[in-house]
This record gives sequence, structure tokens and C-alpha cells, in this order.
Amino acid sequence: MARPFATSTCTALAALFLGCLPLLLGACSDDSLRPLAPEFSIAWLEDQGFVVEDLPASVIRFGTVTTGQYGEVELIMANDGTTDLEICDIYLASARFDDAGNLSNELRFDTDPEISTNVPTGEQLLARSATQAFLVRFAPVYGTPLAVDLHLVIKHELNWDCHRSAGAGLYIPILGEGDGEPVPDIYAAPDAVDLGVVEDGLDGLVQEIVVGNAGPGVLHTGDVQLGDTVNFTLESSAVSNLTFEPSDSGAMSLTFTPQQQGNMETEILVYSDDPDESPLVIPVAGTGNLAGIGKNPTAICGPDIVSAPFATEQFDGSASVVQPLTYQWVLTPPTGSTATLTSYTVASPSITLDLAGTYVGGLTVTNSDGQTSTCSQNIEAIPNENFRIEMYWAHSGDDMDLHLLEADDGAGNGGQPRTDGDCYFGNCVSFGGIFGGLDWGVAGNGNDDPSLDLDDISGIGPENVNIVAPALNPYDGEYIVFVHDYP
Repeated sequence: MARPFATSTCTALAALFLGCLPLLLGACSDDSLRPLAPEFSIAWLEDQGFVVEDLPASVIRFGTVTTGQYGEVELIMANDGTTDLEICDIYLASARFDDAGNLSNELRFDTDPEISTNVPTGEQLLARSATQAFLVRFAPVYGTPLAVDLHLVIKHELNWDCHRSAGAGLYIPILGEGDGEPVPDIYAAPDAVDLGVVEDGLDGLVQEIVVGNAGPGVLHTGDVQLGDTVNFTLESSAVSNLTFEPSDSGAMSLTFTPQQQGNMETEILVYSDDPDESPLVIPVAGTGNLAGIGKNPTAICGPDIVSAPFATEQFDGSASVVQPLTYQWVLTPPTGSTATLTSYTVASPSITLDLAGTYVGGLTVTNSDGQTSTCSQNIEAIPNENFRIEMYWAHSGDDMDLHLLEADDGAGNGGQPRTDGDCYFGNCVSFGGIFGGLDWGVAGNGNDDPSLDLDDISGIGPENVNIVAPALNPYDGEYIVFVHDYP
């Protein structure tokens, strides 16, 4: 759409998301245009085995720890890169290497009576410029050294192909020694109980819970306590106030007879002389489905999502229980965004992200009795481009036009307004992903050309200009941004 040039101008509020943040009177250097790439680092205390600037020589060292007590080492992972880092997995393993340093044998274990970590296993994201701290704990039960081949294993996208399960991985040796008499190790099977749904008229559901001693020392149990004695009953005489030799066990009987409608949760506490787990906590859950009474709801939102501007994503509340429910979403977008949900009253509405930033979807579910439950889900839009400008303003009906002037054209000249050196609504609009025709920087290279993706005439924005990868020397002088108040 062509419009005549008007002379009145004013300053509009602009939000800039740039891989290189050019000032109006400054220029981007070669070093400031960093590629979008993650970086990984990890560190812990030097007196616990970390060797500065020599990670391959580092170990996690606990020293000597008395049985019945524990030692901890805090590790801090960091991503100093310009985009998120995909963590494939973090776990403990017995690993051996040949004379050439190649992995020859590995046995992963997720539970161990002596060594543990609180870092989540499986795939996760470490955001750009973010850190994550986690602990490795040594609680000796045998009074002997740890196995010589024990390692903490960290696999991320820079050392491992998360999808093909191939790569080298990072293997950090773990050293420590227990001192003292063997200690007991209490356990429950199952370690958490879900009794499901009990319908009106049934006598109740019964679950057997085994409690035993997995440690090398003798276990002495004390009292066994049940939190909710109205909807649950427990027979624990085969477990409470008894002595368990290694490998001995006893069984408790838990009965669920709900006296009300809805989801119910409680805990069983088993006290003992286990040095690091007394009381043993056994979570218990069940749902009463009594006829003629509205069902107590639980709002369950989907996991957070990382996406990009202009992508269409979906908030998800479909896992909420107990049906039937009504849904009400409230959207909190980034400042300046005009994004809306496709519906505010369905379980899983869609949204098209128009600005970089975090979009928060708040869900309230309501049952037939008017009982409610809430949850929230985040969608974070992170630009894919190295250079991005976003603009919005305060008053609707005031048509603000965003302009970006070309940096050095290779001959020492910068862009001028209303020419091919100026990206604006008249020559730079992107249609269906096709750029507006400007060829900046290296001839024929579309990645260093500008694109005006949004041009808002009657609202309050947003408008944006982006360049996937701005050209470097000799095309890298000043990028001047200005705003024209068209009316």
C-alpha cells in the first residue's frame, strides 16, 4: 500500500529483540553478531575435586563419610550461549573405559542405596544465559569405598545426538568412602499408592503395601501413622515396632472407603532408625465418585512450550479432571502483543504469537456444583533471527510506521529514507514468507536481507523488522531505526 510522505514525526515506544543491539549512533562489530548457538559448562568446589579449566581431570570427591550420615556436592551447569541447550539425559552409571579412553561398558542405575542425585532425568532445556544447580549425595550404608567405576553421566546436544542416541557424553568419576558399621535402608513397595475411583455402594478398595529392609544393617521400625483416618484405614501390625534383618519385609493393608465426593490425598508415615529416611513417606491418593454430587475438579495444564514469533501453539487443559467441566482461560501476553486465543472456553485453545516474550495462559475449571480449580501454562516465543526489532505504541488510530536503514552498502554508504536502503511498509513487506525484494549485504543472500513482517495501520502494533543473519564486513556499519508518525 503506497502512502505519500508526511513531514510530522514523533517517537513511538519500541521493544527491541536483537542478536546485535545497535544504537542509533553506534555500529555492530563483527564480534557482536554472534551466531545462535548454545554453550555448556559445569563447575563445583575445587576442594571437592573440580579442576579449573581441566574438566576431563575433574572428579566428584566426597572423601570419607560416616555411615548413617551423608555428604553432598553441589554442581552448577550453565549455558552461556545465545540459544537454549537441549539436555538429553543426566544419570548415574557404572562405566569402564579401555586404554584409549573409549567407553567399553556401561550399566545405568536409577536408584542406589548409597549414591543419588536430585537432577531430573530425561530430556530438558537449559535456557540461554541460565544456570541450574543440583546435588549429588553420598549416604554410605556399607562402610566401604564406592565402586571405582562410578560416574555421573551428562549428555547434551553438544556431545550427544539426543534423537539418534549416539555420541561421547560427559563422564565424571565419583569418589568416596564409607566409615562405620552397616546401616539399614527402609523401602516401600509400591512407594506411592493410587487407589483409583470408588463408586457409591462398594465396600472399598484394598491395597497391600510391603515395607522392608534393603540395607546391610538391622532395621528397627517404630510407629506407623496414617494422615486421613476418615476415608482410609490401615492395618500395620506386621510393620510397626518390629525388627527387620537384611532382606526382611512385612505387609500393611490399606483400605479406601470414601465418605465424600472428589479427589482425596493423604500420607502414610513409617518411623524407623533408617539414618536418612525417617519417617518413610508413602503418598496415597483416591477418588470418590458418589452419585448425585458434583465432582471435585482438578485443573491440569500442559507443560511449558518454547516457540518463536508467528508460530501457532496450543494451551492445553484437556487432562483436567473430573469430567464434566467448563473451561475459562485468561491470557496474559507480553506487553504490546495483541494476540488472542481462538476460544477462551474450550480445553485446548490455540494462539498465534505476534511478539517475542512469554504468553501465560491461566485456566479455571468449574464443575456442576460451582467448585473450581486453577492452573497455568507458559508459552515462550524466542526469535529465530539474530537481528529483530519489535515496536508497539500507546494510542489506537495513530499509524506509526517502523523504518530500518541499511548499514554500509559495501561502498561506505548507509541507507537513506524512502529508498531501497530503507526497509518500511512501501518496499519491505513479507507475504507468505517471501521477502519484499530488498537485497542488502551480499547479493543474492536472502538471510542478510530485511523483512517487515507486520504493518499495523489502525491499532497499537505490533510492527517488526528482522534480519536472519546480518552481513558482516564490509556491510556492517550503522543500522538506524526510526519511527514515522504517518498522520
